[in-house]
Amino acid sequence: MKTVNKRNATGVLGRMIAEVDPVKLAKTRNRMIVAAKIADAMKAKNLNQKQFAKLMGRTESEIFDWLSGDRNFTIDTLFDIGQALGVSFLSTTLHYSEVEESDHYPEVEFKSMCHSLS
Repeated sequence: MKTVNKRNATGVLGRMIAEVDPVKLAKTRNRMIVAAKIADAMKAKNLNQKQFAKLMGRTESEIFDWLSGDRNFTIDTLFDIGQALGVSFLSTTLHYSEVEESDHYPEVEFKSMCHSLS
């Protein structure tokens, strides 16, 4: 097994790393994960960027931007991409334990009514 020597960066690189905002870094990481998930799903469906752009009704340059990891997607766009590729980017399942007042979540009230009818 190969061992890796871990060293702290010094000088200009060290200062740059020290100045990285952890929240900004986490957001960038999430965008990169979404981009990788899109790319993996495209590959699984044997779609190139041109084909995927046509499927989505978007331009090839927009798909390129999506795959770069720089895009901050809207929920609606992630839903549309997920539908086209057969993947899910968001978990919108609401668990009853997460709900404090059902007035804020009409679908929970509706589900509760359905359960009481059965």
